[in-house]
Amino acid sequence: MITGNRENFSYADALRKARGSISLGDLEINKTKIRKAANGSLLIEVMGPGGAEKASRLRDQLSEVLKEDARVTRPVTKGEIRLIGLHDATSPEEIINAVSGYSNCLKEDIKLGLIHPMRNGLFTVWVQCPLGAAIRTANYGKIGIGWTQVRVDLLNSRPIQCFRCWRFGHLKQSCSSKEDFGGSCFRCGGEGHVARNCGAPPACKICKLDGRAYNHRLGSNLCPAINVSARIRPTPAATVPVPSSSTMIDIPGPSREDDGATTHGN
Repeated sequence: MITGNRENFSYADALRKARGSISLGDLEINKTKIRKAANGSLLIEVMGPGGAEKASRLRDQLSEVLKEDARVTRPVTKGEIRLIGLHDATSPEEIINAVSGYSNCLKEDIKLGLIHPMRNGLFTVWVQCPLGAAIRTANYGKIGIGWTQVRVDLLNSRPIQCFRCWRFGHLKQSCSSKEDFGGSCFRCGGEGHVARNCGAPPACKICKLDGRAYNHRLGSNLCPAINVSARIRPTPAATVPVPSSSTMIDIPGPSREDDGATTHGN
């Protein structure tokens, strides 16, 4: 995805410059699709097998050609799974390696939450990865990590959410609200700290502002703000077919993990 760094940035000029400097044939890219992203950026989708690796190489070359004129990223459509039944000796690296192996996705595209204990003495962890990889992993039902088999649950996808006003159904770029909660804690709605360091009870800031019961986390199954804001329900990711290897726009949203998440290599 190409995002201009100045107001008068010309995506047409950038594309012409890229086409004159980069050979898709040399990158073994046979088919691409170009369209505008929801935030106004230019999205180049790499189609076909090996799309993730090829898109990474294209991103590197585009970054070299466009330099300071634009920011080039490789967003992907994300899915989420929860692994249940981990042993306390399991490391984040083991989890990432296992998910990468079962799903055939890049390790750099996998994000983990903190490993949480369960009442039975075992552990669970939230995992975000490309949607196709999440579906492929969940289709196994159970996967081997270390010396144990863990259950894989595919989580429902979430609706679009604005990082500015925290309401659903639109993005920050199209937000007309005067409210800006970008610096607030997503768990309790307070100021001066982030959700991963929050020890306060969950308190939905949007439901509190709207005069509803707010003793829940924003966007959780108990939260009516999703329906009030967007009038839509999340679509179960399990009903979405496994996409082909390609890069697509990622509509970001706050993590399901109240205490933050880590990516491979951090």
